[in-house]
Amino acid sequence: MIGALWTGISGLSSQQQALDNESNNIANVNTIGFKASRISFADQMYQDRIGKGSKILDAEKLYVQGNLKLTGVSYDMALSGEGFFTVANNRTSGTSENLYTRAGNFRMGDNGTLQDAAGNEVQGWMMSSIDQKNDVSSTNPNVKVFTNDYNKLLSSKVVKHATYVETITAKATDYSKTAKSDSTTVFSGAGAKTKSAKIADVEEAIKDYGMWLQRLKETPDGSSATSTAQSSEINFKSGSDGLIKKEGDQIYVYINGNKVSQNYVAVTTTETNLATGLDLNGDGTANGPDDNNIQASRIATYKALADKISEIPGMVAYMASESGGLNDVVELDDTFAASTATADMLKGIIQIKSLIPGKEFTISEVAEASSGTVIQGNFQTSVTASAGAGTGALESAKEALSKLITGKQQDVYNATDLKITGTAANNDYTYGITIFDKETGLNIPVPNNGATPPVATTISLADVADVDDFVAKFKTAGDASTPKLTDYVEAVNINGNLVLRTLDTNFDVEFSGSLKHDGANSGTFAPIDKNNNLSGRSGAGAEFLEIVNKVDQTASKGSLQLRLDTLGISDSAFGEFSVDSTGLITMKQDGAEFAIGQVAIALFNNNRGLEPTGDNLLSKTNESGEPIYNLNNDKTAKVESKTLELSTADLSESLVNLMVFQRAFEANAKSITTSDQLLNTLINLKR
Repeated sequence: MIGALWTGISGLSSQQQALDNESNNIANVNTIGFKASRISFADQMYQDRIGKGSKILDAEKLYVQGNLKLTGVSYDMALSGEGFFTVANNRTSGTSENLYTRAGNFRMGDNGTLQDAAGNEVQGWMMSSIDQKNDVSSTNPNVKVFTNDYNKLLSSKVVKHATYVETITAKATDYSKTAKSDSTTVFSGAGAKTKSAKIADVEEAIKDYGMWLQRLKETPDGSSATSTAQSSEINFKSGSDGLIKKEGDQIYVYINGNKVSQNYVAVTTTETNLATGLDLNGDGTANGPDDNNIQASRIATYKALADKISEIPGMVAYMASESGGLNDVVELDDTFAASTATADMLKGIIQIKSLIPGKEFTISEVAEASSGTVIQGNFQTSVTASAGAGTGALESAKEALSKLITGKQQDVYNATDLKITGTAANNDYTYGITIFDKETGLNIPVPNNGATPPVATTISLADVADVDDFVAKFKTAGDASTPKLTDYVEAVNINGNLVLRTLDTNFDVEFSGSLKHDGANSGTFAPIDKNNNLSGRSGAGAEFLEIVNKVDQTASKGSLQLRLDTLGISDSAFGEFSVDSTGLITMKQDGAEFAIGQVAIALFNNNRGLEPTGDNLLSKTNESGEPIYNLNNDKTAKVESKTLELSTADLSESLVNLMVFQRAFEANAKSITTSDQLLNTLINLKR
């Protein structure tokens, strides 16, 4: 009798726990990510083959997939498949503990991190800190993040490599507003570009940059090789062999099947020795005024054709010098350099370059035409276009694009500005600049005395006869100084004008030059201002900025920061949040999409060994084992964006179970009362 009482009591206890568990399931029928649990009953020990009641072995959670509900809320995530989100409670003092959940109703916290509803920070592979020196390419040393001024999105791609994800984004300031036409007075025949041509060049380079970025996205870990820009030369007959002599005559070249032609430009010159020894007009007199005019007109015609070629998007043309003398044939063993020296331009050589590395152009005919007679010139390609691959080709495209957007600073002084008067002995100059030095990251005077901080000095150019003499002396005047002026800028004579400009290696920086002149050997130097009407930049005069940010999937995990200003990408904090099926988080701002982190999904060998701790959280135990993380969340649950996983508690099933457990409880109670009645009967028998 006593055994039946204890057996009934054990049954009451078991059924009460079952009721408690089912009540908890019902209470959490609307809890996001909740996994319903069930009671595992077991019989107890036996005596004489008679059991002693029941007990609860386990209240086990059933980790089955819950239904998914599309919410449309950006930060909501659901897991479809095996795995758990990892969160950390960083609100308490001491070392935070990682906990695990299926509830993906996340948000952005006050500190910019991704958090759950309780404020625990979601864990994952964080975006690496941006290295300002290696990850940022900026033509403005004072700008390292995207600002509102950079309103031209050039391209933006998320590139997924084997072990990391990188975002490559390039923007520019409004080059359509800053671009200005080059002065044809100075730069005709020397790569002169109109405003529209500069903008067209930039647009052509943007397409090329975007193409290589897309190719890198498609083949992220392929081979790498830089691209080479094509250089070709064309040559028209010169001297007495030249055909063009009068209005109506024409020179032309076919480039990519399109004819670029220039009619004879008739000019009158005061030069008296352009046609030395030549009778070009056939009047029997060599080097006559008309002969000199024909030579000057030929130069003007060559330069005009070069300027037309420079208007072709992605191309530029220069009048060029040729090593090895004039034989009216350009040859592969010749070397060429841009030159507007009269003796060089009389040769009729034009060098044509592609501004887009790796892009090939074809020249099919070069000729002169006069009164129905055509004579052929010749042409060659001295540098063949070579399309690179991978990151190398992208780097070449980026370099070309940034040069076209920014351009080199060009300070121009014409002969009048330079005040070269009288004899050479009366023309002395000093010059120095202040310029940004990329190595030190500082604005420094050049030349300087080498002190800390450096004090500005100047170079001296004495007894300057003309612009060519200025250029020649400029090249060697500062050889003894450290740093040398020629490490930063160069002096060139372009069409009789002095042009002081930055080098290709530091094309994007600006400098402030101080040129002074002493025209009477008085020892008193007066400043000379650059000619603002002629000076400017060779490119569009805008700024270029490229930022590469990376999510390293082999690095340690931590809280995921979402604010773009905190991450060092933009001065504007927020963007449009999204997450893909692998948990990769991107933030879209002004058309650019940045991969800024990846949610880490934990797997366990034994999910049922996890310990529920409340607040939709689970903790690991010895039974569950340590969490397992796969690279790029491979073979884990698929992340569904803007979606939540609903509770797996089934209300109808739970209500049925309540009735079952209630009847079982009542039946156990009945066994107790029956045993009690029997005991009372036995006691009464004794009486």
